[in-house]
Amino acid sequence: MLRLFIALPLTEQVKQKLREVSSELRQYGGNIKWVDPKNIHVTVRFLGDTEESAVDDISAALNRIAANHEPVETVIDRLGGFPNLKQPRVIWAGLAEGAAFDALTNLAEEVEQSIRDLDFKPDNKRFSPHLTVARVKSPKGLDSLLNHIKNYRFEPAQLRLDRLILFKSTLTPQGPIYERLHEVMLGKQERFGE
Repeated sequence: MLRLFIALPLTEQVKQKLREVSSELRQYGGNIKWVDPKNIHVTVRFLGDTEESAVDDISAALNRIAANHEPVETVIDRLGGFPNLKQPRVIWAGLAEGAAFDALTNLAEEVEQSIRDLDFKPDNKRFSPHLTVARVKSPKGLDSLLNHIKNYRFEPAQLRLDRLILFKSTLTPQGPIYERLHEVMLGKQERFGE
């Protein structure tokens, strides 16, 4: 069994920006597990434990979907938390709402339908494009950090999302290791790593 997910990768410039934001936020304490910026991405669909034999069908579905969607130009413009900033379990950087947000939502809906067609269980959570920067381990000692996030002035960062990737995730004590199993450009039938 492989632990799989489908995601849109970030540019190196955006990863560097998130590295700077995380570095600044770490000063405010809290029992937080910060995500290594090299592993931050926009998750489109988490698949979980999947038979290796399904990889080809998933890859073919991603090829069809990518041909129907153009690259998305957007902006990362704020910080927030899930389910909210009063009691967050996740701290995220958010993408600007508008046409790009809608385009990503349409892409995610098409991925969801294709995955269901491959007999995966439905993901009933509403897609909300975001970048997970940290996971909260305990609510104790978070006040200073949360106050800073509420007043944080996020200098908007341009982001181009231009490819879908099927990742394999291997969990280790040092953090997850992601391996690209399939990669396809949006708007084209170019594939990488095959």
